Amino acid sequence: MSRSEKPTKAFTLSLIAGIFILSNTALLGVAARWFPGMIPTLPGSSANDTTVLFRLTAVGLIFGVLVLLGAILLRIRPAHKKAWGIMILVFSIPSIVTGGGFIIGFILGIIGGALALSRKSNVQA
Repeated sequence: MSRSEKPTKAFTLSLIAGIFILSNTALLGVAARWFPGMIPTLPGSSANDTTVLFRLTAVGLIFGVLVLLGAILLRIRPAHKKAWGIMILVFSIPSIVTGGGFIIGFILGIIGGALALSRKSNVQA
């Protein structure tokens, strides 16, 4: 596969999305750990119970890692770009629960996943 056939725009946007999602979630975890009084009380938690925030942090880290993994696999194995595009979309969308990578990660993940899905394949497996 030549360089021009690789989905580089989709890869770049998805990689940046994964980095933003991980960064946003890491900051949420830091804030929950060291500055719990600064975070508003979440529905379903008593007072400033940080347990909910730690669970959101864990879930957000998983989403971010999976978006990054989808982007890397999109670069390494572009023949399966439809699968990686679906993976990027599936884990970018629910990342909005944890802040969506400052919202821009959420948007870039959707665009990157959609680009991966929309590219025509010239490769025969």
